[in-house]
Amino acid sequence: MQNKKLRKVLLMVMLLAIVASLLLTGIAPLLSM
Repeated sequence: MQNKKLRKVLLMVMLLAIVASLLLTGIAPLLSM
C-alpha cells in the first residue's frame, strides 16, 4: 500500500511541475513585453 501511495504523490508532483512550466512559458512573454 505504501508504494502505491508514494507513486500517486510522485504523479501529482510531476503534473504540478508540468502545469507550472506551462504557466511560466505562458507568462514569460507577457512580462518581457
